[in-house]
Amino acid sequence: MLNHNPRDILAAGPDAIAAAFGVPNSTPHPLADELNTAPLSRMAYAAGLAIRPQQPHENDRTVMARGMQSSDFAAMLAAAGTTLANRRFSAVAEHRAFCAEIECRDFKPTAICTTDIDSEMAEVGEQGEITQGRVIVGNGTEAQLRTFARYLRASRALIVNDDVGMLADAAAQLGTAGARTEAREVYAVLEANPTLDDGELVFHADHGNIVASAFDATSLGAAMAALRTMTLMGGNQADLPAAHLVVAADLELAARKLIHESGLQITVTATGRLTTGRWYLLPAPEVAPTVGVLKLRGASNPILVEPWQDEFAYDGAVMRARCDTGAVLVARTLIRGGV
Repeated sequence: MLNHNPRDILAAGPDAIAAAFGVPNSTPHPLADELNTAPLSRMAYAAGLAIRPQQPHENDRTVMARGMQSSDFAAMLAAAGTTLANRRFSAVAEHRAFCAEIECRDFKPTAICTTDIDSEMAEVGEQGEITQGRVIVGNGTEAQLRTFARYLRASRALIVNDDVGMLADAAAQLGTAGARTEAREVYAVLEANPTLDDGELVFHADHGNIVASAFDATSLGAAMAALRTMTLMGGNQADLPAAHLVVAADLELAARKLIHESGLQITVTATGRLTTGRWYLLPAPEVAPTVGVLKLRGASNPILVEPWQDEFAYDGAVMRARCDTGAVLVARTLIRGGV
């Protein structure tokens, strides 16, 4: 079944499976092309031979079955699956456009706060004196990274039949699931209107960040003005430009039409996870972060697919997809709209 050393085949495996999954690679392993007609079954067979040579009483499928249980085979599938899952995550996670990433050192509660200065820059005096300012820390809260996971099982029949398309689609769906899970956390914290460490709600009339009106041009204008004129912790005027409009599903058409006809440089994100009639107006996260999504320090991607040993012997290969995430409101410099 193989014309090369099993270890050479396994070395080409990641590139061969990635190519079969539709993941481009400008410098593939020289043997990768030879495996593209049957990448799963040939990888499983090579992994089985790497464990021990084929015995006289063993047929090819017996060797494949042994290889499917190996860490080498599962690791190759997991690597390609991670790429596909994160590609899909990026396509589905529309909420990320208005969120800032917040790195957590571990899974313990993490203190998060907003900083401001107590004044704008002052002119340097004739003698070169510079007015000192203070950094103000406030709007504190705690957030905790949580782990969400699902299993992905590739059956022996799927591997023997080289049903690459089905496996690739399943891996991509893990990215969809991860993005939807994170979106659920983001919209839940927006709707919850939590209390910050000063004992006050994020959204309150006293903070000037509520427009209690149905969405239309007038209420949007009021929200844009509020972002400009609200007062920050240090007493400065925010003067923030509106960059993101997040609306409930029933407002999507009206929101997109109004933004387009007005020629505003505002990105519209619609979701079915908000209360009917609800809308939010936010500044750009790189200008003034308001909604944060959590990530584990050192993590390069939201989704990690990894080999997994099932509690019970499974006739195939088992992987686990993990998404470490969470959501938190980190400032009051956003506007909530709706009746």
